[in-house]
Amino acid sequence: MGCFQLTSRKQFPGHEDPVILASQTAFSVSEVEALFELFKSISSSVIDDGLMNKEEFQLALFKNRKKENLFAKRFCSL
Repeated sequence: MGCFQLTSRKQFPGHEDPVILASQTAFSVSEVEALFELFKSISSSVIDDGLMNKEEFQLALFKNRKKENLFAKRFCSL
């Protein structure tokens, strides 16, 4: 199981209308779309399953998925 779990593989609920999501956050529509594209690329960098596991999270933040990192370990254990 990854740090961030989606309800179904390759389904991204809430992304159907980025305008609605942008209206509920401090992000613009283009920023919401860019963040979603970034999530998709990060979540498929190690295992292409629509989830972001600890290794993918560490790789995105620290450019290293092998070395243990206390922040990533604690974040993913929540």
